[in-house]
Amino acid sequence: MTAKTKDGNEVFNTSKIYTPQSAAKGRGDKMVYGPHRKSGLIADTSLQPGQTKTETFEIKFPYEDVEREGKKVREVKAKEMDVTVQLWYLPAGGDHKKGVVGKDKYLFFETTKTVSVK
Repeated sequence: MTAKTKDGNEVFNTSKIYTPQSAAKGRGDKMVYGPHRKSGLIADTSLQPGQTKTETFEIKFPYEDVEREGKKVREVKAKEMDVTVQLWYLPAGGDHKKGVVGKDKYLFFETTKTVSVK
């Protein structure tokens, strides 16, 4: 997700990876518990078909503290931002933490909305 002001300055940028992840703690190459105990230790953060996933991001509008009539006033520099959300499919084979992805990545969904402060 990327948020930019109308003049093109990027104010916010983040990404999130949805995948099943194991919370089980193992000891090297040895199996500590059987699979019947490990199945309850999986945190499912994947996107499930037919279900809606809602995420909330708090983005601060760019501001500047100025002094008017002896009082500090917070003045918002940009009252509108364009927020772009992209949903990509990144197949296995790359190192996502370092930003290296496999050669095949697919854009499933993209939308841009304008948010404003009044």
